[in-house]
Amino acid sequence: MRFDDLHLTGIGCHLGSLTPVSGPVTAGTYTPEEAAKTGQLSTSVADRHGPDLAVSAAREALRHADAVSGETVRPSLSLHAGIYYAGIDFWHAASYVRDQLGIGPWAGLALEIGAMSNSMVAGLDLAASVLSGRPDHEDVLLTAGDRFGDPGFPHWSTDIGIVYGDAGSAIVVSRRPGFARLLSVASFSDPSLEGLQRGAEPFRSVSSAARTPIDIRLRKRQWLEDRGTDYVHTRNSDAVTTVVKTALTDAGLDLPDLAKICAPHYGRHLVRSQILRPLGIAEEQTMTGLGLRLGHLGASDQIVALHHLMRTGEARRGDHVLLLGVGVGMTWTAAVLRIEREIPPPGGIGR
Repeated sequence: MRFDDLHLTGIGCHLGSLTPVSGPVTAGTYTPEEAAKTGQLSTSVADRHGPDLAVSAAREALRHADAVSGETVRPSLSLHAGIYYAGIDFWHAASYVRDQLGIGPWAGLALEIGAMSNSMVAGLDLAASVLSGRPDHEDVLLTAGDRFGDPGFPHWSTDIGIVYGDAGSAIVVSRRPGFARLLSVASFSDPSLEGLQRGAEPFRSVSSAARTPIDIRLRKRQWLEDRGTDYVHTRNSDAVTTVVKTALTDAGLDLPDLAKICAPHYGRHLVRSQILRPLGIAEEQTMTGLGLRLGHLGASDQIVALHHLMRTGEARRGDHVLLLGVGVGMTWTAAVLRIEREIPPPGGIGR
């Protein structure tokens, strides 16, 4: 769908310290063969839980939105995502994020969205839909935050071809003028791939992650025994090309018009098979190099990559940037942005 009056007015992120591939954390869990296949150099490891990483990112995003709009921005709708354990059972992280930002009672909602690693880009789809159909909403805050690690989710060894990293991210979507205009969004779902992360895992009454690390590698191997990798590659390729083509067509653009594509931070082999080959693009058009330093940041990859482009000046006024989200389940979302103004380097808008 095309949009004519929606913008990103604020953006923020919070990362952990970079742990190199040769560090003690990887001992016995990340072989030289795996390192060669993924090309991973390091990953972000934080000492704070996901919701607190999201709060730090949201503070920066709101400061940025205030500066860009010239007025105080207090979103009436808050959408929060985390793909792993938030630190407390039976609890509402979205309300915690909102409360920690110092925003009191208001006429609106704080909701959690569960599109896994696609949550922030899919959240753009939701936010744009609300803003387009609800005149009582002017701003939407999207946040994400995840902290992985032992014992339940080791950064380096939980998945095949992916090293996970810790991060928080946030954006403010608005009808006010911003630093980027949202031109279009397209989404696609294929629930036939749901079992790829479930495998033969039985349903349980409580989580076993505190005793036994989650083994996504085993689950994938179990599910692929009956279907094979070609099935996944074909379905993924169809979905990736569908959402990207639709979003670009709605925006009146083609692939060569894009300055950058912010896609999931997979290892190099998965990026090539899941993103580059289906789209027929070179790695240099993506943010793969950044991902190989930071790891797969849950739902935050695309926003952290956009933040990097903006803060380093690599994204300039008039550039078009595509955010491509892929989430377990599976869902895909593509969003096309046009950069409207550059933002200050570090020191102008801090964390």
